Amino acid sequence: MALFDRFKKKAEEVTDEVITDPGGGGTATHSQPDAVETTPAAEEAAPGPAPVDTPPTGEFRTVRVKPGGRGWGTGWTVTPEPGKDLIYSVTGGGIHPVAQRIADLTGGRAFDGFKSKAGFDEIAVAVIDCGGTARIGVYPMKGVLTVDVHGASPSGPLMRFITEENFVSGVTPDDVELVED
Repeated sequence: MALFDRFKKKAEEVTDEVITDPGGGGTATHSQPDAVETTPAAEEAAPGPAPVDTPPTGEFRTVRVKPGGRGWGTGWTVTPEPGKDLIYSVTGGGIHPVAQRIADLTGGRAFDGFKSKAGFDEIAVAVIDCGGTARIGVYPMKGVLTVDVHGASPSGPLMRFITEENFVSGVTPDDVELVED
């Protein structure tokens, strides 16, 4: 009976979250703990990129996104603009650190593409975590600059839409840098 009580208690500590597939494939329920504990030691262990000054609301800056160590592409620059300022994170775990870094540096709006949808014409850049054939080609096909956090190269039935001008992979927050005026 003690095992059942522990299971019941663990189940009470979990909340349900509904995730909508941006590709229109339906929804799934994902259980997630109510709170995640972090320790100061864990935060100090991963220094990451330096903090930045976010531009004032409505003002945008340009960033250069480079491929990571095992990534594909040559990199490119992106500057959000009014009406096309979403840094669209479709990684399934909230706003990915790469998407947040791009948003912080550019003044764009970080947007969780699994929790809500937006039109392709509103997206300045899509940050994905696809090593397969679906999202890796969908956003380039729709004319959206695409950042893959996996070191993937063009593949799958949509690979003809993936070019060095619209796709870069293996990207970490350190691979995103502000372009000085």
